[in-house]
Amino acid sequence: MAWEPGDRLTHRFNPDLGAGLVETVEHRKVVVRFPDTDTVLTLAADSDAIRPLRFQPGSRAVLLADLEHVVVDDEAESGRIRLVDGREVDVVDLWPVKIGDSLAERLALGDVDPVEAFVMRLDALHLAAIREPDGLGSFLGGRIRLFPHQLHAAESATKADPTRWLLADEVGLGKTVEACLVLNHLVQTGRADRTLVVAPDTLTVQWLGELWRKYHQVFVLLDEKRLLDVDREFGKGFNPFQAHRRVVVGMEFLKQRPKLTKQAVEAGIDLLIVDEAHHLRRPAGHPGDRAYRAVAPIAALGRHVLLLSATPLEEDAFGFFRLLELLRPEEFASEPIEERVTQGRPLPPCTSAARRQDIGGLPPRRPSPVDLTADEGWDARGQLETELRRVPASNAVARQAKLRKVRRALASGAALDGLLGKEDGALRELAAESDRTDPRLAWLARMGPGWKRAGQKTLVFVAERETLEVVKSAMGRLAQVRVGVFHEDLSASQRDIEVAQFRTSPGPSMLISTECGGEGRNFEFCTRLVLFDLPWNPMAVEQRIGRLDRIERRIPVHIVYFRTPSPIGASVVALYESLGIFEEPLGGLDRELTAIRAAIEKAVLSDTEEPDPAKFGAVLKKAHRARDRVREAAMHELHRQPYRPEMAAEILARVPAELEELTEDVVLAAAEQLGLRMDEHREGQRHSFELGTRARVESLPGVPAGSSFLGTFDREEAVRDESIDFFSSGHALVEGLLAHLEDSGDGRVALIHIRGDDDGFGLLAIYKQGPGFSAVAIDMEGRERPDWAELLTRRPLKSRRITPEKWTGQPGWPATIRRLAGYLDTNRRPVALAAFRIGGPENAA
Repeated sequence: MAWEPGDRLTHRFNPDLGAGLVETVEHRKVVVRFPDTDTVLTLAADSDAIRPLRFQPGSRAVLLADLEHVVVDDEAESGRIRLVDGREVDVVDLWPVKIGDSLAERLALGDVDPVEAFVMRLDALHLAAIREPDGLGSFLGGRIRLFPHQLHAAESATKADPTRWLLADEVGLGKTVEACLVLNHLVQTGRADRTLVVAPDTLTVQWLGELWRKYHQVFVLLDEKRLLDVDREFGKGFNPFQAHRRVVVGMEFLKQRPKLTKQAVEAGIDLLIVDEAHHLRRPAGHPGDRAYRAVAPIAALGRHVLLLSATPLEEDAFGFFRLLELLRPEEFASEPIEERVTQGRPLPPCTSAARRQDIGGLPPRRPSPVDLTADEGWDARGQLETELRRVPASNAVARQAKLRKVRRALASGAALDGLLGKEDGALRELAAESDRTDPRLAWLARMGPGWKRAGQKTLVFVAERETLEVVKSAMGRLAQVRVGVFHEDLSASQRDIEVAQFRTSPGPSMLISTECGGEGRNFEFCTRLVLFDLPWNPMAVEQRIGRLDRIERRIPVHIVYFRTPSPIGASVVALYESLGIFEEPLGGLDRELTAIRAAIEKAVLSDTEEPDPAKFGAVLKKAHRARDRVREAAMHELHRQPYRPEMAAEILARVPAELEELTEDVVLAAAEQLGLRMDEHREGQRHSFELGTRARVESLPGVPAGSSFLGTFDREEAVRDESIDFFSSGHALVEGLLAHLEDSGDGRVALIHIRGDDDGFGLLAIYKQGPGFSAVAIDMEGRERPDWAELLTRRPLKSRRITPEKWTGQPGWPATIRRLAGYLDTNRRPVALAAFRIGGPENAA
């Protein structure tokens, strides 16, 4: 239609604006003023969002000449309107009276929305019911695979208000995921807003990434730079927790700045999450270490608190109960912890501690030892130790220190170069030569290209930075294989970049990492782990393996390690094999593994050339006994309602099967209605959206103009590729569209004609009821028909094509609708209303 100044129109998708008056026409745009809402919009002239104003029979209007209120009878010829009193007036002399919020009056006057908009609103109500706070749907917005033990923990934790919970699952079972499930639920349901995550400094950036990539949550890292930014933007000394409502802070950073704890308390933290909480220590009668004192005042606020700990109850009962005191101080006010432990009474209902044996189906560890022969390369390493013993030294202490360095490297398999100084001359050259001819490097150089061709990712762990450089150089020199690196001298952002590139298909096929990659990082996508050297600390080995041995892993954990001909190194390997560390996790054996570390160090640093294996026997026996104790886990029964394997089927059965499909239907329909640019990719697996200049709205709540998104509604696709968005609960586009729909007047009044066994006409009213909704259907006799209401709200609602004028133009239509509306409960206000026909011929009202 060619618009001209003075034309009247209505906005199809925002009827609350009222009637509009075209003020100017500029090229392909029109400027429209909506007097009822005092709004001026610039719209595309060819937009299907605007249509000429029409006066329906029975509608109320005002004569502009004298402001007389009149009622329209029908349209006459030549742009004139016949009134019910018989007069005819020009259409330009009339202005419609805004109907207001009465959906029944809109329906009576024939002011109906397209049935597609009504169906979209009904689908959105179904979606809101699925996402309601008391159901599993409210936990499912994250980019994660669904594991029943994690859902069980999250549900159990959030049943209480406030939520104060200790997540103590075994290593690798997803405590971080459980914490994020709880966080997402509390934030999305409005139970928490201001949130603080306290984590080891080495894991803060990973927390930021996990919260954003998997849960659509934007947090800021509170570090020195951020504090300076807050001072600059808000004034010196301004509370950073007032400036930022979602914060991640490193534990060391928090410990060193007691003022931050005070400011967090003053701001009022709604949800506190402490990762690696077993490092919070408070002996009896002591106020606690600095970490404990940094966290305790915030926990004492009495709001939501989540503690994540890898230390099982069986191995550190007193430390475990000290953490529970932070959560439930009232439980221990009159009863000493010692008495609670010895009596074995059930824990307060604030803990969950899933074990691997409870989960089942986890991929096995597959040890792949590589036997090295005493060839020339390895002989050089042993020769270095022998020669060093023979060299006379004026300073016996200095010689002994160097000898110990060499023996450490020989025992662990670390690089030898860099251990000796220039004054050592030929010995230093021998060390460098032994590294260059190391048979482990030759083995890696042979295997690396084949792994790369197979598209496999390999994580190589080394203890020292010097060893990393040796391996990196050898892979480039001998195999021409591109490798990534991960070490403590890289900044946090640089480490994240290295890992992100390593994850991609065209990225490096091998990543070499020092021990700083052994805590908290997830490398479950790797095919194998190569333990280039073996630390003396078994827990460090377990942490290395734990980077691949994760709950989301689908394939066996291939662990490559080297059996060296060195007597020292061979003894350490044999000890670890006897311990079973390459075949199953060692969770809960911290105390025994510390004793093993001490035994190895004592044997390695002794003056004997070959350690006595018998010295390892006692500590090995203690470790086996401790493992049996953890397996039996009698104290595990102290946890209230612990997760058990038989719960899995019932929990997964409650996961709404239609959640992803329904989210997709609502988002696609709403985006199309609002004129967002949409494109489909990969046969519908992915979609892109752009809130461009041709959209019918300038912005959405939380989505500014010009925003664009590429993502998927499919959970598995989102988990496979974290570079795209997951359109689910919490995503900005999803929440923005739903919020717009909630506030808009679109899709609230409609005409519906469906097939059915019955034949009848009536009125359908939809009411919001908490997070869900209810429906009432009234037939022509004014009787409620629950069966019709159920039929009309069942998904998918498919209405036959209707010409609205053939219904609303029939004699007596306004009176019929007003009569039926009179049977509805006047104390309730419907959010949508539809006249319906079940059965009968097309267009029959």
